[in-house]
Amino acid sequence: MTALKQVLVVCAIGLRTLPQRGSTAIVIVVGTACVVGVLLSMLSVTVGMTRAFAAGGNASRAIVRAQGTIREWGTGLSREAVGTIMNAPGIASGPDGRPLADAEMVMSLLPPEGLVQGSLQLRVFGPAGPAVHPAFKIVTGHMFRAGAQEVIVGIAAARRFGFAAGSKVVMPGGEWPIVGVFSSGGELLESRFVADAETVLSAARLNGFSSVVAQLVDANAYPAFEAWLTRNPALTVDVERQTDFNASQAGREVQVFTRISYGIGTIMALGALFGAVKIMYAAVRARTREIGMLRALGFGGAPVAASVLAESMALSLAGAAIGAVIAWLAFDGREFYSWGAYQFRVPPALVALGLAWGAAIAVLGGLSPAIRAARLTAVEALRAA
Repeated sequence: MTALKQVLVVCAIGLRTLPQRGSTAIVIVVGTACVVGVLLSMLSVTVGMTRAFAAGGNASRAIVRAQGTIREWGTGLSREAVGTIMNAPGIASGPDGRPLADAEMVMSLLPPEGLVQGSLQLRVFGPAGPAVHPAFKIVTGHMFRAGAQEVIVGIAAARRFGFAAGSKVVMPGGEWPIVGVFSSGGELLESRFVADAETVLSAARLNGFSSVVAQLVDANAYPAFEAWLTRNPALTVDVERQTDFNASQAGREVQVFTRISYGIGTIMALGALFGAVKIMYAAVRARTREIGMLRALGFGGAPVAASVLAESMALSLAGAAIGAVIAWLAFDGREFYSWGAYQFRVPPALVALGLAWGAAIAVLGGLSPAIRAARLTAVEALRAA
């Protein structure tokens, strides 16, 4: 009998007798399911956050911020700087012939009772605001009017805080009516309020902007656009493609979640691993007579070791698959809010990661017992039985 046939025969025998050890085998399945389920559930947060930051990204759009600022926040760009930026080469023209670029600002609003500062965020739009956010559209109500103390709310913030057209929100200068609800293709803008830039700046007594969002003629226009701005002695700014800026923002936000997820997953995996080693040693002891008979019939140590690993792999992968399914059913598509609305996501790549963790637990947990089983001679095994 060839070596491959020996492996297949011994593995088949081991798996066929698995129900006889069901009470202990279920521990590996449950343990691995818990590890993978918790890991994927936590990592689904990072996937959802990454997708939200990536939504609406476009390599032909650029973001200009005051030099050294990490986020779109504050009023680091003066009106004079904005005017200079608007004259940069490579910016597309709108239907009115003006540069398709918008000076914007992000600020916090007073949170509703029971929520922390920063929960509600406002982004101000200038005249070109909707045009440089092409997925932006009003879904209910109407757009705010320039010069009027009116505000619109993203659909994600509306769901989270219960706002709707006709509600009011505390803004600089008092309560402003919400006149519309908008969507923006799933990007983080949907978690914010939007109002007219000049009206907000006047009410808040501010005189600067966080950023300028510019729609370029095409992606190839970016190098000349960036060079003109960074070399201009009248400006001290940082320039990035919108896709690069979104990626850097996502990286900062998800880093903590990713570290925590893998940390907890590793601790749980170690617990499952120790359990798997103990149970697989018990499985080898339970199969001692069987192993002795196989060795007496001429089967080698490698097929016996392979059967132990196959049993460990089958149990761990079954548990990993169960954990992945539970994580997908419980979390995929559900929304959570953390200074922005995101959706939990458990894509196929994350499921594959969970199965890989299950396979790693199987190999590490079954390797030592497999070596022990392979070293048993026919005489030793039959005598021990």
